[in-house]
Order: sequence, then structure tokens, then C-alpha cells
Amino acid sequence: MASIRKRGSSYLIVVSMGYDYNGKRIRQQQKTVHPPAELTPRQVEKWLNEQAVLFERDCRHTPQPVQQLTLAKYINLWLTDIAPGKLAKSTIRRDRQDIERILPALGHYKLTELRPEHFRNFYAELRKVIRPDTKKPLSEYTIEGVHATLCSILSDAVEGGFLSHNPAWRTYRYAGRKCEKKIADEETAQKIIAALEGESIKYETYFKLIIATGMRRGECCGLKWCDIDWEQRSIHICRNAVKVTDEEIFVKEPKTRAGNRYVYFSAEMESLLREYRQECAYITETYDQRELTDDDFLFRRQGAQLPMTPTTFTYRFKLILKKNGLPQELNVHSLRHTAASLMIAGGTDVATVAGILGHSQPSTTLDIYTHASTRTKRPPARDCKGCWRYEYDQHIGK
Repeated sequence: MASIRKRGSSYLIVVSMGYDYNGKRIRQQQKTVHPPAELTPRQVEKWLNEQAVLFERDCRHTPQPVQQLTLAKYINLWLTDIAPGKLAKSTIRRDRQDIERILPALGHYKLTELRPEHFRNFYAELRKVIRPDTKKPLSEYTIEGVHATLCSILSDAVEGGFLSHNPAWRTYRYAGRKCEKKIADEETAQKIIAALEGESIKYETYFKLIIATGMRRGECCGLKWCDIDWEQRSIHICRNAVKVTDEEIFVKEPKTRAGNRYVYFSAEMESLLREYRQECAYITETYDQRELTDDDFLFRRQGAQLPMTPTTFTYRFKLILKKNGLPQELNVHSLRHTAASLMIAGGTDVATVAGILGHSQPSTTLDIYTHASTRTKRPPARDCKGCWRYEYDQHIGK
């Protein structure tokens, strides 16, 4: 944003231009203006604001002289100076995987030389790449992710004054048919719930919580006993457990305001949670020689004040599916999709489901779970201890 400084009878308008590819601040743009003498003080203020807006617009729409700056050099700047201040460590690590595909093909281009056809050709070549581990082509989901990373990086280049526009914008089109989300139908969900009752109470509680509330696996790992309101039968979802390769697991706040939310559970789920807490209290007293506290994680590593990693539950869920002859294409996140689909199929409105899932926009819920609305709308079954029946109606407004 432009700043205005009074200099005697004149005024100096200053516009900050960001940083160059070496991380050094680009020289500020300045302009001296003289308001017309006949203007009143209030008119002068309005006139100066108009001049500042016009001057800043001229500066922003004129790309800085970066003709020698290649995409590879800018990405290096982005990784060291820009991304750490905007993105989570886990996101940066995932973006680095995309960058390893981007640099060999596009890294040598100068930023100002990049054109839409460069990106379209790049995506076409990616579709020909064979993964060494699976001997199959890269998935369209992977290519879509590379495009998203490119758009994010180049958008920051525009914001920093290196480009006047994002050349990667709208250069990607999904090839083929999008795969439907992996969702267990009501019958399969009942079988999963029945199978969970043959597991240890820790795994039974974890997976039934996800089916009951639709929370993410990291959110479930990040739960503490203090997050449960037994009187209201509610859970405050306010943190997410994240494991980055070669680093210790850590917890962080939800990415959006919508992610910080309350969900409610049934009386049957309450009974299971209370039984699980007794088990945790016994284990803590026996092995850690202390009492269980409300600050302990529900799913805690034994002997440590850290949550269990989400991948531990991912691996266990696959074993449960295999042992019980259930569909192998399902995963833990499928339980979240299943919870949402059952709510929609049972007649819960999309806005309510979006709030339960922590989506900022109901459109996100609608895009992901559109196929659920085409199913016959009927109330979900309430047997199997009713653990996954979402009890929201009685809590609306609380």
C-alpha cells in the first residue's frame, strides 16, 4: 500500500515494491505531487488518496526488471524466503516433491518468457511418465497437484512484482473421468463397525469417532481429554496432529476458522469413550506411574506426552479390512466421506454437514459429496451400538 508523506508545501507518495530474487528489497518508487492551491484541507486529503491509488496502480502493473531471473532461481527464493512464512512444513515438503518434477522441464525458462503452452506441454509430458514403483503412469491427481503448486508459486511472483500476471492460470484441464471418492455404503459401514468391535478399545474408539463425527484422522489424533464436554456430549476440534518425514510429530491449529468447531456424539459413543478413558487411566497409572490428566491426548504414545501418528491408524485400518474381507480400496479418510454421505443421504442439509466437517464453504462439501445426494434419502440405521449416528439436531444453536 502506498504511503503519503508531507514535505513542506508538497507531498511524497512512496510505494514499496517487495524483494528481488536475491532476497534484497527492491528500491521504492516515489513521486512528488503538489495539490491545487484552491482545494480545502478535506479536498486535499481526498485528492492525495486518489493520486496514491493511481501511482501505486502504475507501479504494480509495471513488472520489475527481472529479465535474467529464471523459474529455478525464483523457486529457490520462494522456498527460502516466502513459503516458510505462509505454508506449513508438511505443505512445503509436499510442494518440494512437485518442484522436483517442475525444475527439469521448466526451471531454465526465464519468468517473463513463460507462456501457457509451456505448461500445457509440460502436463502432457507428465502423463507419459511411468512410476518406477507401480509401473503405471502418474495419476491425474498427481498432475493436478503439480499444477496447483505452480499456480501458487507464480501467484506469489505476481504479488512480489516479478510478473504482471500468472501464466499458469487456467492451463490445466483434468484428463479422463475423475474418480469417485472412496465411500463405504451403509451396509459396508455396518460391517466395518461390527469388525471394529473385535479390535482393542483404542482402535475401536478411534475409528468409530471418525465414523460418528466425520473428523479428519489428524484431528482425531490431536484430541485431548479436555476437549470433551461430557455434559453436552460434544467434542471441541481445535488442533491437528501432523507428522513430517524425519521430524517429530507436532500439533497445530486448524488451517481455517471453520476447522475450529464442535461436534456432538450419541449416548452410545459416550459410553465407549468413558470405557476407553478408564482403560487409558489404568495404563497411565501402571506404566507411567502417574494419573491420567485432561491435558493428555486421547490417543497418546505410551511413555510420552505426544499423540500417536495418523499413519499408525492408517496401517491398522488396512489390516482390519483385510482380516474381515472388507473392500481394500477404502482408507481412513473414507470413513470421513462415509460419515458425510450418510448424513446427506439421511436428509441433513449441506450447510450443516459443511459445519460438521469443518469446510469453510458448503460448496466444498457439495463438490466432494455430490453423488451422495443422488442416493435414496433415508435415515441411517441406528443399530451397531449407534456409534456413528450423528446427534446434531438436538444441539443446533448450542
